[in-house]
Amino acid sequence: MAKLALYFDEAQRLYVQEGLSLDAIVNILGGKVSRKTLYNWKVKGDWDTKRKQYLKDTEDLYEQLLKLAKLTLKEALNNPTPHNIYAVMKAVGALKAWQGVKIIEEEIESQEQTKSVKDKILEALAEAIK
Repeated sequence: MAKLALYFDEAQRLYVQEGLSLDAIVNILGGKVSRKTLYNWKVKGDWDTKRKQYLKDTEDLYEQLLKLAKLTLKEALNNPTPHNIYAVMKAVGALKAWQGVKIIEEEIESQEQTKSVKDKILEALAEAIK
């Protein structure tokens, strides 16, 4: 129970918000929590659903950034002051940064799907051996 109190919240944050794999989390936590324990926490805590919700929420943020960029561009076109032009540049920069984050998240999700299939195969093998 001590592991749960010490590491559960951090492990969940790393998985849900940072998009890290269970293996990566084991390494970050210095091996103080086993992969099996993390897997059990993931299943019981429904981390996959939480990760999907987090990604959906952050996708909503992208839509808001896009609207903001369009609004600032429209304002700059109507009134091309240095302030408005700077606002457009900042909004476009935020969109570019977001797109970079999105690409990384997609790569992590692809890796996780591969690991999920491997986990299912290992579980099926373990059940067959019993």
